[in-house]
Order: sequence, then C-alpha cells, then structure tokens
Amino acid sequence: MHYPFDQLSGTERYHLITQTVIPRPIAWIMTKNEDSSFNLAPFSYFTSLSSDPALLVVSIGNKNPKILKDTKRNLLREKECVLHIPSGELIEEVNESAASLSYGESEISKTGLELTEFVPNLPRIKAAKVAFHCRLFDVHSLAGTRFEAVYLEILKLYVEDELIQQKGERTYVNSKSLNPLARLGGNDYALLGETMTIKRPD
Repeated sequence: MHYPFDQLSGTERYHLITQTVIPRPIAWIMTKNEDSSFNLAPFSYFTSLSSDPALLVVSIGNKNPKILKDTKRNLLREKECVLHIPSGELIEEVNESAASLSYGESEISKTGLELTEFVPNLPRIKAAKVAFHCRLFDVHSLAGTRFEAVYLEILKLYVEDELIQQKGERTYVNSKSLNPLARLGGNDYALLGETMTIKRPD
C-alpha cells in the first residue's frame, strides 16, 4: 500500500507515523507550575540529538492555537525540567499522567508517585531509574504547524546504582534492568524484549 502524504489529513498522517516509527522512547517530563506544584507528562516524539553540547529534543504541540500545553508553558517560564526515562513497571502511572487536566492540577498527586530530592528547584520521581536535569536550550517553531521542537541541554544525570557497571574508564548501563517503556501506535506500548549484540565493523 502506498500513502501519498500530500493527500492525507493531519490525523491520518499522525496515525500512520506513530504506527511505523516504532518503538519510540518516552520522555516523562516534570516541570514546575506557577503555584509551585508539579506537572508531569509523557512525550514520545523524542530523541537524543547531540553529546557536545548534550542535547535532547522533544516535539511539543499546543492544546489549541491559543493555549500552550502545560509542559511548554512551564518550560518557557522556568527554563528547566526533569526528564525521566520510565521503566515498564511504571506503565500505569505513565498512561495516567497523559490525561488532560486543568493547569495547576498535578499529575503527581493523581498518580500517587513519590518524589525525592534531585536539584535545588526540582525533585525527581523516586521510582524512575533514570532522570535528567535539563535546561531549556532553544525552541524552534515548525512553520505552519502547532508543534515546536524543544531542545533541552542535560545538566545532570541520575542512574540507579543497580544499573551501572564500570569497566575501566567505560560506564555501562544495563538496559535489560532498566527495561525502558516504549511507545507504539494507538494505545500500545512495548518493553525491551530480546536484545542482540553484534560487533561494529572497523
């Protein structure tokens, strides 16, 4: 089947993209609301971009043409966030945090997640095995769309001790123990499953 994208609606394109660009890592982003409560939301249009500077990029849309998503609203004001990589055992909380709530109504309270100290202005989710403290690096509007590419610079990384193995100067993070949750299309998620190791050619 061939799908000419210039003949499809935005919704049709979205469903095809999210079911074929898979699996997608999930950026579980916590930001501070104006009342100092915390907003938490998952995003799967997300990837790493650069190591020097250390940049991640997340595509964040708007609720409608005049109202920003809470995460973007908070990022533009506070200039920082904590981005978690959720493990499979957190699937229910990740899914629950995707619900549309009124601004200032905290997903942390709704999901019952416990927070722990991380950086001066922001805690992290205690149950998350990986967390990045990031500052807003840049924002690029995508012309003719309601989406923006939000670039985040990594300032600090937390990795649960049990995931780390040190071999000489090289640090290894155990991906199987992390068991990262990934996004597929529709209501579907994936776990890491079988992995393969193959030596890269010289």
